[in-house]
Amino acid sequence: MIQEDHFHAMGTDIDVMVADGQPPLDAFISVHLLFEQQEQRFSRFRADSLLSQLNAGATVVDATFAAVCRLALTANEDTDGLFNPLVLPALVVAGYDKTFDDVSGGRPEAVNIPMLPECLTIHGDEVRLLSGAMDLGGIVKGWTVDQAIDLLSPDHPNLLVNAGGDLRVAGGDDEHDGWEMGVADPRLPDTFAWRGTMTAALATSTTLKRRWTTDSGGTAHHLIDPRTGLPSDSGLVQVSVWAKETWWAEVWAKAILIGGPSVAERAQRAGCEALILEHSST
Repeated sequence: MIQEDHFHAMGTDIDVMVADGQPPLDAFISVHLLFEQQEQRFSRFRADSLLSQLNAGATVVDATFAAVCRLALTANEDTDGLFNPLVLPALVVAGYDKTFDDVSGGRPEAVNIPMLPECLTIHGDEVRLLSGAMDLGGIVKGWTVDQAIDLLSPDHPNLLVNAGGDLRVAGGDDEHDGWEMGVADPRLPDTFAWRGTMTAALATSTTLKRRWTTDSGGTAHHLIDPRTGLPSDSGLVQVSVWAKETWWAEVWAKAILIGGPSVAERAQRAGCEALILEHSST
């Protein structure tokens, strides 16, 4: 029997499923608290978050915050700059200056995105941002899923945590060695691009979900190409990536979607498998 909990955090729906028969109430509460704690650290929409303080020029001293910033530097280096959290000013110009439910307008224009290693310094638990402004949403959601799995799996070996399509599993569901999953094809209604059993992490990135109408009557989306400062235009509509950890899958899903199909080979060398969907369904 699978027991489930569902709640909203980090601007998305969170699903927790436990399939080992043990009473999971404490587990569900723990995941709620974990997501709340990390949202308080990393949300750019909370004025008192550590990220907002960093972007305002403060020095942040926090071991967890520093650890995630180190992951961001690793991701930036391994993707050759395609993952760059310094895209926040470009997101704001494009209209994504508030939580997505309230987004409208904006006028996307080329914004110069600086190189992350030149702006972000980390010494022990101390983090400083020398210039620019960061949005860590492209890594924190998946990383928090990983933290939830690590927190619960010792007591609940058959477990799934899903944060808006970025998910990770441990063990299996009631009927499988692993969890039976599917990736929807956004180009074709009621169609799966992939179905199968998975045993680790999966992240999906798409240009279709977080879209809005700009002031000029066009459309924009939240995936900024750091090479141009504009919403990406790679010809891809969705990328799903399987990896051992969700944050790593999330990084490479975005990198491929922004950089195009040629980036998939680099992702494979980084231990990932990718499913790439172009705009045409044929």
